[in-house]
Amino acid sequence: MTMERTTIDAGGKVSILDYGGSGALIVCVHGLEGSAYNWDLIAPDLAETHRVVAPDLSGFGYTEPLDGDTTVERNARLVADVIDHYGGQARLIGNSMGGLISILTAELYPDKVTGLVLIDPAAPVFSWLSIDPRAAARLSVPLIPFFGKRLIEAYRSSVTPDEGVHEALEFVTADASRLDESVWEHAIEIAELRRTQPWSTDSLVSAMNSIAPYVIRNRRFAKLIHKVTQPTLLVHGMRDALVHVSAASWISQQRPDWTVAFFEGLGHVPMLEDPHRLLAVLNSWETATFSSQQTAENR
Repeated sequence: MTMERTTIDAGGKVSILDYGGSGALIVCVHGLEGSAYNWDLIAPDLAETHRVVAPDLSGFGYTEPLDGDTTVERNARLVADVIDHYGGQARLIGNSMGGLISILTAELYPDKVTGLVLIDPAAPVFSWLSIDPRAAARLSVPLIPFFGKRLIEAYRSSVTPDEGVHEALEFVTADASRLDESVWEHAIEIAELRRTQPWSTDSLVSAMNSIAPYVIRNRRFAKLIHKVTQPTLLVHGMRDALVHVSAASWISQQRPDWTVAFFEGLGHVPMLEDPHRLLAVLNSWETATFSSQQTAENR
């Protein structure tokens, strides 16, 4: 399968990586400061049996802020509009912020979502002492009124795109040296693109502030996930320095009906760190969950 970048009308101009394929629609939803490229190592395999697309969310990648809004709620609407554009129903695969957006989409637009795969989703922080100090800084700086934006801009101006990417990927992975070369190339492309976008920092700050109420108050997050009715697979890297594994354990206790897979030796982005292991788990879950539905779809 070949990947094509295109622009669709989904409540505004949305940049899409279209991986083609046929069968049930899968929409891949990237995380904070990520882009549609984050799915490039698993999407071609998924496209062998599915119709697969990955949008750049509002205010990220090649998509400008839609309606001037880059919150998780606005991006849930973007995902719903993407689903409408391609066929009306989809399974969502979301990482980090994209996991939270996928949950919100499933809750707000239940008729459009048939299943969820949540990969190290944004989740409540139970103890700041339990997480990496670098994670605490990344989570808290954008929330500082007025100065948060200035601190982010000061950091970005102090490093080259290459340096920023290396620091970021070394933080979100267990072993950045094992990443495919294309991961580095795409990340640097997006980092350089951000330098040309006047809205880039505002988008990050707005998105992070919209995530905060869900990760600071575990009761709100619990209420949200208990509204999810779709079959769900939760995947989490045991060496995730951004979202502590205790958060995933708590989610699994809240939703014992969800399928859960913990990955030893992986960090926050398993789809980039070990795509084959992730695909094996995803395919096994999907076969067990949707086998009868898939048979009907392929007739």
